[in-house]
Amino acid sequence: MFRKMCCRAVLETKLLSIIFIFFLSLESCTSSEKICDQAVVERTQQKSGFHRDLITYIEWDILSSFGEHYNLLDCQLLLVEQFPSGIYIDPDQVKNEEEFGGPEVLFKESVNVEALAHHSFSSEMFVFPRIAVDSKVSIISANITIPIHLRYHEAASDAKFATVLLPPPKVLGRCTNGVAIPPNRCESDLIQAPCGAKRLSTCDWIVLKSMSKDQSQSSTSLVLQVPIGQMEHSLPIIALTVFSTMAGCVLILRNAIVTSFKI
Repeated sequence: MFRKMCCRAVLETKLLSIIFIFFLSLESCTSSEKICDQAVVERTQQKSGFHRDLITYIEWDILSSFGEHYNLLDCQLLLVEQFPSGIYIDPDQVKNEEEFGGPEVLFKESVNVEALAHHSFSSEMFVFPRIAVDSKVSIISANITIPIHLRYHEAASDAKFATVLLPPPKVLGRCTNGVAIPPNRCESDLIQAPCGAKRLSTCDWIVLKSMSKDQSQSSTSLVLQVPIGQMEHSLPIIALTVFSTMAGCVLILRNAIVTSFKI
């Protein structure tokens, strides 16, 4: 009787140990998944009016994706920006910014900087930032400033401002000193994207989950307000434009007649 009780106690202890180890492993896997392939992304805007600065800060923990088998100096970041029709980027301006430490940029299509918002389309842009390496904690970061311009919007009769929503960027990462695929513990999506701003070839990139510093998912669009014209002001503006044009023509004609008589 005593031996049976001892055996039962041993079996129950082993069973409890197995259950405890199982739940501990499950929790470890869950926490590992939570930190896999994450990048801290914070975005703000500076200035007001039609010409502003878009500032994006990114921080990527390489160990969460690749472990300790990659050289930080061989890793890079890529932002895939999707700009709505109400925003445009001046390619010449961005190109000039590269000489002063700005990011390298690759446009997917040509940009019409003169078009109005309701005559424009959304555009895609690839941003290759200059990164800073912190080898002590295996983190690379980038602080990116891009000048953006809001397009003129169609006049309205019931609003003084138009709202333009700028979605968060898609953040990609890769390390060039080996295959870009991380260990199996991270079920990462791989996509093809340009290897660099000056290279036409494509490479494998890991899609990083954008998170804020409080570990919440960063999927909120940046809200921009742009002033628009008022329909009720159309008649006074047209009248003033016609009057100014006619006055200018009369003044030019008068000066031409006076000059001809002097000759």
